[in-house]
Amino acid sequence: MKTTINQLEILNRSVTMVKKGMNLQDSLSTSSLIELLQIKLMNGCAKFIFKKKNGELRIANGTLLEKVVMNNTNGYGTPRKIYNCQAYYDVEEQAWRSFKYENLIAILD
Repeated sequence: MKTTINQLEILNRSVTMVKKGMNLQDSLSTSSLIELLQIKLMNGCAKFIFKKKNGELRIANGTLLEKVVMNNTNGYGTPRKIYNCQAYYDVEEQAWRSFKYENLIAILD
């Protein structure tokens, strides 16, 4: 279970966002927020807001608890991390969802 902040992961994510045109301060802030979200998702449910592709804001309730992930995973697909996306299991829709790292707005709980 993930319980610590990985500073190297934050820097790597931040560099990727800067390459896509985001300023350094915003990219570091968003990277830290992603890391915190991942810890919350792995330790239970988290409520958060992100911007969808079409520009709408979405409030999501998700989890990455090990028992939920194991029961709802099939196959050996390409990890979302390669595409700079955060995958999560939507507890309301009972389905896998994802969003791009730079589209995370806030964590609500």
